[in-house]
Amino acid sequence: MTRAEVLDQVLGKPWLANAKGPEAFDCWHLVAFIQREIFGRDIPAVAVPAQPSWSWMIQAIDSHPERKNWRHVPADTMGLVRAGDGAIVLMARYDRPAHIGAWLAKERRIIHADAIFGVVCEPPVDLKTKGWAKLRYYEPCM
Repeated sequence: MTRAEVLDQVLGKPWLANAKGPEAFDCWHLVAFIQREIFGRDIPAVAVPAQPSWSWMIQAIDSHPERKNWRHVPADTMGLVRAGDGAIVLMARYDRPAHIGAWLAKERRIIHADAIFGVVCEPPVDLKTKGWAKLRYYEPCM
């Protein structure tokens, strides 16, 4: 399947806890799907509670063993994204990440599963205006 076909398949699908696609996704499983289907990378699944709290999401992202396989790529001094295509994006409203997406460098957008709007693909500036004040990009260590 081409990149465009994968994106067409997921955009607009609803958010649902523990949904692994292709009819619905939660944010973690959407990222896992995108990593596998577009970038050929397998990342482990996470069991997401039906009603995940902010504290649960923060703890799950902070403590997940997969984090050791990815390195932080800071934005440049102008705030421009320097991360490569497919980088994982951890999103925080304040300091600690509570949401996850994937950077699509060619499109200059972050694809993520929003609990209200479902799977969307948005530029970083739009996410920041929606309250995701801190976006952190991570590339595979390999």
